[in-house]
Amino acid sequence: MIIYGRNTVIEALNSSHTSEELFLQENIKEDNKISSILKLARTAEVPIKFITPKELRKLTNSDEHQGVALKINFKESHLKDILPEAQKAFIYISDATYEHNVGAIIRTAECAGFEGVIIPSDIKITPIIAKISTGAVFNIPIIRNSVFNTIKAFKDNGYYVCGIERGGKQLFESSAPINTLFIIGSEDKGLTEPVAKQCDDLVEIPQFGQVNSLNMSVASAVVIYNYLRDNISDIKNL
Repeated sequence: MIIYGRNTVIEALNSSHTSEELFLQENIKEDNKISSILKLARTAEVPIKFITPKELRKLTNSDEHQGVALKINFKESHLKDILPEAQKAFIYISDATYEHNVGAIIRTAECAGFEGVIIPSDIKITPIIAKISTGAVFNIPIIRNSVFNTIKAFKDNGYYVCGIERGGKQLFESSAPINTLFIIGSEDKGLTEPVAKQCDDLVEIPQFGQVNSLNMSVASAVVIYNYLRDNISDIKNL
């Protein structure tokens, strides 16, 4: 996968994922971030290639490359390797088709110290998701799995499964334990009825305006930080 953007590339080079080749725009001005990128690449013995702006644009298929791109072997995670030792929360993004939402949710989950983010089996992490997440995809386990297999696996490991859905309990009048799997559905349709029935509980974010739903990534952020507020003492002690 070819990723781009200075912060994204820095996070990737600092991660356990294997970087294969670094691309820099010819005659790029060396600032602190470019200096950090070069230092990290040289330390890891990643080949460095200088290319023209046109070549970089073609390589990344973007005008937002900020003069840098990285070829990286993105390493997916697997529930069987993480779940038995997990203690904190995960989030399942059941509607992961809009890359900007996925990237934003991953970034928030990583900032809040979540154990992992799960996406449907037919969705892959893309350069856009990596860029929107500001490289968080390289710092938190990303797992691909079906929603029903995910719910079963978490319940078998003693997790509380909480769906984010209209008609549920009021979010600020309820609390989720430290070992919670949150499931968020699409902005328009929410969770499907079969998925909602598999959840231990449903929570609703209070709304008082006329628009019928929050943006998916915003809703996730509200729920994630409400969870963090409820469990911050326990999380700090882990």
